Amino acid sequence: MRVFITVDLEGVAGYVRWDSADRQREREFITAEANAAIAGAFDGGAEEVLVGEAHANMRNLIPEAVDARATFLSGEPKGHNHMEGIDASFDAALLIGYHARAGAEKAIMCHTYSLSVFSLKFNGVEVGEIGTDAGIAGHYGVPIALVSGDEAACREARELLGPIETVAVKEGRGRYCGECLPLDEARRRIREGATLALDRLEELTPLAFDSPVRCEVTFSDPSFADAACLLPRLDRVDGRTIRFVEDDFLEAYRTFNAVHFLADAQAR
Repeated sequence: MRVFITVDLEGVAGYVRWDSADRQREREFITAEANAAIAGAFDGGAEEVLVGEAHANMRNLIPEAVDARATFLSGEPKGHNHMEGIDASFDAALLIGYHARAGAEKAIMCHTYSLSVFSLKFNGVEVGEIGTDAGIAGHYGVPIALVSGDEAACREARELLGPIETVAVKEGRGRYCGECLPLDEARRRIREGATLALDRLEELTPLAFDSPVRCEVTFSDPSFADAACLLPRLDRVDGRTIRFVEDDFLEAYRTFNAVHFLADAQAR
């Protein structure tokens, strides 16, 4: 069994607000939760595990601290972004340390890829990073077996993907406030959750978007839409919203990825 794991920051236990002074602690927390998922995957029968990164510069894992049974992929830019490395040879994907989409209530550090994006829809379905990464995995026929993060992220995952295994390691009281499990307990639950998730693979269905795929992006400010519209084949819907159509989900995601990077450049 081959298992793909990707790990973000905002959904890890013990962390509730971005702070550049916490950079080393961020890396330690990300690596520890990745290792918990790796251990759980091998407990559940995995023979091969690839770990990818889903946060910021995507150089967060501490190389010497990663479980030596797994390989890992760091750095950017990557064509599949968080899901770089996944293909049809994998049996399952695990999303660790994930957060809810932009605008979610009582969702710790919620956002959708960047602060420039207010709303993202594929075929009329509003998604965040959980939904888009599930769509990339689904393009290859790979189901999401586990999502860990705050309670809002886990709820979002279940609403979109059905009754998959989730592990809530904290519960939001606001965007920058939450009640967290002790770190050792959170990591224990992630390990157990990964094992349980792989036992349930026969119950899971990959997320599939019908082709062609329509994408609509609403930005937080009209200037971001101004920048995005420098790309060809995009239609302006209103001051903050653009849309486009691609042949399949992967192409739609790649176009969105270029759109939000261009919008972020405007923000700088």
